[in-house]
Amino acid sequence: MCGLTQALPCRRGETVQKRQIDRVETLNALALADHSEACLAESWRQLGLAGGWWTAFERVAIAREKRAAMQCALCVRRKAALSPYSVDEQKHESTTDLPDSIVDVIHRITTDPGRLSQRWYDGVLQAGIRAEELVEIASILGVVTLSDTFSRALSLNERELPKALGGEPHRQSVSGTKVDRAWVPMVEFEYAESMLKMMYDQVEAEAGFVFNVIRALTSVPEAVRDFFGAFIPNYQTHLPVDSGGLDRSQVELLASATSAWNDCFY
Repeated sequence: MCGLTQALPCRRGETVQKRQIDRVETLNALALADHSEACLAESWRQLGLAGGWWTAFERVAIAREKRAAMQCALCVRRKAALSPYSVDEQKHESTTDLPDSIVDVIHRITTDPGRLSQRWYDGVLQAGIRAEELVEIASILGVVTLSDTFSRALSLNERELPKALGGEPHRQSVSGTKVDRAWVPMVEFEYAESMLKMMYDQVEAEAGFVFNVIRALTSVPEAVRDFFGAFIPNYQTHLPVDSGGLDRSQVELLASATSAWNDCFY
């Protein structure tokens, strides 16, 4: 029996069986949000393809490592410490053969994002990780977070990680990038070209404005494509509100409260 059904008492005249049936019907109705499922599925498929800076096999490994970070004992100790740098131990409980420096980045972003700092970012670069590689990692972690959170909310099993289909990344920097309002280099709207400009235009048309989070990913167009392909359909606050739906102020309130609870750095 689901923990939620066990924890919540029945209303007067309502049987446990009726409560379970209502809950299942509600979850089924949510799960049939075709636009959400289709876009998440496409972004999930993209994880198995080469990106801008990581191979298909590396991208799937990054996704797998993200899930492993949630059970990492070192990450738990770091999270509990006054400062993550006060924990001497450096070995994560990894499930991949990714380099230690990459594993550490994945685990830190996943488990302790509220305490990322300029010092942390500078250390990432000093470890030999390019800013664009970090941006693509962040995008992959975002897609996995979206998918896994969606599954947990609907009491579904996590999606099986996609099969790596091969291919090599182009590893080419985007023209027009500069470091301005963020640690990572970004491409402003007026300097965007080709696929990046098309994505900028699409997001502005669909959302009504360009999220700062999009700008932070623009040094890797594939990162914008992957993350916002999954994100936008689940955050379309500019659309008319259906009967019984949430308006934009309500969505933003929920998003802000959830982000604060999760120590969201942004």
